[in-house]
Amino acid sequence: MELLGRDADQVRVRAQHALAVSAKEVVRVAAQRLVRDLLPKRAAAAPTFDLDLSGARTNRLDLSGRVVGRLLMQRAQLLHRTDFSGTEFRGRVHFTAAEPRGPLTFAGAVFRERAGFDGMRSANEVNFARAEFRRGATFDDAEFAGATALRQ
Repeated sequence: MELLGRDADQVRVRAQHALAVSAKEVVRVAAQRLVRDLLPKRAAAAPTFDLDLSGARTNRLDLSGRVVGRLLMQRAQLLHRTDFSGTEFRGRVHFTAAEPRGPLTFAGAVFRERAGFDGMRSANEVNFARAEFRRGATFDDAEFAGATALRQ
């Protein structure tokens, strides 16, 4: 903050840029928390809400144990740990060309409709242990270079 008061324009611009980046991150995390809090927990009578996060850049997204309708995360950047463990997806799910940049877990998740992970690339852990794909899933051109769990 003290850099904003200095005379050097270059330093001032850099400091303003750093503050803007920091503010964006605070807004991003707050928005993710709001989405999580609005989504119902897993229950038979829970309503469903569709989410379109295509092209989004998420940071430590945690929708574990929630109910989601259709989910679009095409070309999304998933920073740090992303957690969908125990999530119930009631609509189609698309992670086409998504980029997980940290561990990604779907452990115990239920996909009621078709799920697509085509073109997803991850160098980190991806966990599908105990996940249920009731209408199938596609992984065309997907690459999981890190540890990958697919066991029931």
